Amino acid sequence: VTGTWMGSTTVPCTYVPSEGFTQQTLSWSVERDSSSSTIFRRDGSGDHILLSKFRGRVSVPKHSPGDASLLIQNLEMPDSGGYTCQIIWRSTDNSLITKEVTTTVKVVKEVNPPCSSWELPSPLHQ
Repeated sequence: VTGTWMGSTTVPCTYVPSEGFTQQTLSWSVERDSSSSTIFRRDGSGDHILLSKFRGRVSVPKHSPGDASLLIQNLEMPDSGGYTCQIIWRSTDNSLITKEVTTTVKVVKEVNPPCSSWELPSPLHQ
C-alpha cells in the first residue's frame, strides 16, 4: 500500500464473519528496523491506541463486521513499514483461532502538486 505524505491511507484487513466465533481481540502492530510495536488493540474493554505517535491519527471501523482495516491519517515518512493485523476469535468450544495479515506501507512525497496549485496554460495569442 502506498500513501502520500500528509495524506491518509487504509491498510486492508478483511475477513468473513462466521457464526459461533466471537472476536476476542484485534490488534495492529508495525515493524520497522526489525522491531515490532503494537499500535492499536481492541478487546472487551474497548479500543486502545498504544503508540502515542499514532494517537488521533488511526482508526478501525467499529460497526463493519468483517472489516478491521486500519485508517492512518496525516501520514508521516516514518510511518513506512510492515503493518500486521492480528485477529483472535473464540469458538463455541472455547478454542482460539488466530488470523494474521501483514501489509507493507510505503509513504511517499507527492511527485505531482495537487490540482489546486496547477497553473492554467495561458491562452494562445494569434
